[in-house]
Amino acid sequence: MNMDYEKIKAAAAGYQADMTRFLRAMISHPSESCEEKEVVACIKAEMEKLGYDAVEVDGLGNVIGWMGQGDKIIAFDSHIDTVGVGNRDNWTADPYEGYEDDAVIYGRGGSDQEGGMAAATYGAKIMKELGLIPDGYKIMVVGSVQEEDCDGMCWQYIVNKFFPAKGIKKEQVEFVVSTEPTDGGIYRGHRGRMEIRVDVHGVSCHGSAPERGDNAIYKMADILQDVRALNENPADDSVEQPRPLRGRPLPGPGHLHHLPDLLHLPQPLRRGRLLLHLHRPPHDRRRDLGLLPPGDPRSAQREEVRRRREGVHVHV
Repeated sequence: MNMDYEKIKAAAAGYQADMTRFLRAMISHPSESCEEKEVVACIKAEMEKLGYDAVEVDGLGNVIGWMGQGDKIIAFDSHIDTVGVGNRDNWTADPYEGYEDDAVIYGRGGSDQEGGMAAATYGAKIMKELGLIPDGYKIMVVGSVQEEDCDGMCWQYIVNKFFPAKGIKKEQVEFVVSTEPTDGGIYRGHRGRMEIRVDVHGVSCHGSAPERGDNAIYKMADILQDVRALNENPADDSVEQPRPLRGRPLPGPGHLHHLPDLLHLPQPLRRGRLLLHLHRPPHDRRRDLGLLPPGDPRSAQREEVRRRREGVHVHV
């Protein structure tokens, strides 16, 4: 098949205003994970307006548009859920109203990943108009849900539930394009990622005598400094690394895909001491206190207890 790239670029330029309007419409609908209903309806309506051969929403909520009639499938995927907006005061403009200028379309999800959804939706339209869908193939454009919270669950549902109900075999999918933002590059894959939970164990004690315990927060602070240093590593092989871990670790509770903007630690003052409390069940506190022998808090026995209790437990 001969590709006339100038003709493709001209067709894309002809739809620029429509793609911009569509992207801003998607941005206007808050669509955090499990709250994508409005943006799904927006995408479905756009696909129907563009003359997709079929548009459907599966049982999980993924919106799926089809162009072409072949048996073999080329799929384009864009997740349409976003992370939250965090502290609104940190935004320079309303994250859902947004704005546009010559350089950027601004708003929550504009890049990750509703911009990719707009490109894929109109890309399939252009492929059909210019006769670029290969014989025997059809194009599957997916707006997938709950990716931010549950990586892969959306496509597990498509492959294990939606496809069998439609009489489609997963082997019919010959190629998949993810529209995740890559600064305009074409990536053939990635290293994947690893989720790591680090548990730090200290020794609990009464807050009036913190010297009798071993504050796990202080231990975690040292680890966080090392994790922060890892962010100075390049994410590729361009520089030999003394550490075994490459990439960009993202420490933070509650969500896998964005950094926290607020950390709260209760800091009670007692007898002039600043205390950082770990909240643990009463039975844990009794157990820890039971391990501490009486006497001088700096005694060898107590130091031995602390050494036994030290340790960082990592779950992968």
